[in-house]
Amino acid sequence: MDESLLPFARNDQKFSLFRNFKEITLDLVSFFVGLIFYFRKKFLHLIFLFESGKNWLVKKLMWRRGMLYRPVTHGGVVVLSVVAIFTGSVFGRSQVTAQNLVGNKEAVLSASSTSETKIPTNRPRSEIVNYDVNSGDTLTAVAQKFGVSIETIKWANNLEDVDSLAPGDKLKIPPVTGVVYKVKDNDTLEAIAKKYSADAQTILDFPFNDISDDLSLKAGQDLVVPNGIVPAPPKPKPTPVSGQYAKVVPSTSVKGGSGIFSWPTNNSKGISQYASWWHPGAIDIPNDIGTPIYAADSGRVIVSQKLWYGYGWHVIIDHGNSYTSLYGHMSEIDVSVGQNVSKGQLVGLMGSTGRSTGPHLHFEVRKNGSPVDPLTVLP
Repeated sequence: MDESLLPFARNDQKFSLFRNFKEITLDLVSFFVGLIFYFRKKFLHLIFLFESGKNWLVKKLMWRRGMLYRPVTHGGVVVLSVVAIFTGSVFGRSQVTAQNLVGNKEAVLSASSTSETKIPTNRPRSEIVNYDVNSGDTLTAVAQKFGVSIETIKWANNLEDVDSLAPGDKLKIPPVTGVVYKVKDNDTLEAIAKKYSADAQTILDFPFNDISDDLSLKAGQDLVVPNGIVPAPPKPKPTPVSGQYAKVVPSTSVKGGSGIFSWPTNNSKGISQYASWWHPGAIDIPNDIGTPIYAADSGRVIVSQKLWYGYGWHVIIDHGNSYTSLYGHMSEIDVSVGQNVSKGQLVGLMGSTGRSTGPHLHFEVRKNGSPVDPLTVLP
């Protein structure tokens, strides 16, 4: 090769090496970019699977929460009883050991025989119990003993005469005042509530009624209708008279409490469900969809959430004086978390979202986290 061309050959070699290096670099960059997109796609897929699994689990747990309530409650009672018995036996043995150290054997025997487990008698019942009538029992005394009305026992046992009890008779005692109804094909909550002059939402909220969130009923299941009234049989014609039991109509005038709060909505249709052990710290105020809902007192919004189960679309306000108030089942929410509201300010509109049988406001009050009957703080 001509030595004069040697510099050009060297330049060609350098250019070739540079071009090869550039191609390799581009290939590496392309590889890593593709690798990043691949892992990103897999990561997003994993997140989607996780969210789907979580939503499925939440749906399953919430769907049959009524059915889960009973085994969880009963299982908790069994566990507490076992713990109480075990603890009592441990304390009994510790007393025996302590007394042996001082040589007082008679005291040891006395202490070891005193451990016992007392089971509370005021625990809410979930099922009908059977009661054997004793000598001297009256229907009034039995009703008072179990905390239900006389009519409840009469209806459950088809009694015509309240003085017809005799020792040895067996009575069925429902868990609460009202009616126990066996569901038939094509029955609905609204039809059952209407038949027994009761509130459909109260039947739905009773924790031992196994009702799914879609409000469907199963033929053959026993349904507790709290405060239900068995309609009087029709009187023979041509001289019809009014039935023995009048239809229960919610009162439009409610005895007021302290007046700390103002009424959160129009209560011209009364109260369809009052506070109870299964409806703690809450009342239901029925009215039309779109009825305005106002803040019962000034405060700060701490929850503004849209759920399709439970409380549905709801708002919680912290009033800064140890009280909080909750407004549930709304069709529209007009406030947001962190917003300060004044007493009487619009927070939303009435609806029937979540676990609800019809348009109403679920108004709940708590003080230091504990439920308070709203009627004690309303005017």
